[in-house]
Amino acid sequence: MPFIYELKIAAGEPSYTFVQQLVALGSLMEQGQAICTLTDGKTEFHLAAPREGLLVEWLAEHGAVLEDMDSVARVVSDGAEVAVPAIVPVRLG
Repeated sequence: MPFIYELKIAAGEPSYTFVQQLVALGSLMEQGQAICTLTDGKTEFHLAAPREGLLVEWLAEHGAVLEDMDSVARVVSDGAEVAVPAIVPVRLG
């Protein structure tokens, strides 16, 4: 049975600015796939999908400031509903 979850920035993270969507709306995402680019003003970061699914809604747009536990996107995933952890941005390079 499919379930919907929201991709969120992990608690305790600094503020980030949303830079770019790397996955188009309506696209399938693989677990670990980079879905968007963020910046802290000095360095760029990727958010990786915590599990596979279909990206059904972006909740952040270019230039949006994201704080800890802010939602970035909604995803539909197959299987039994499970808790999906918040994401820690990964530094590029």
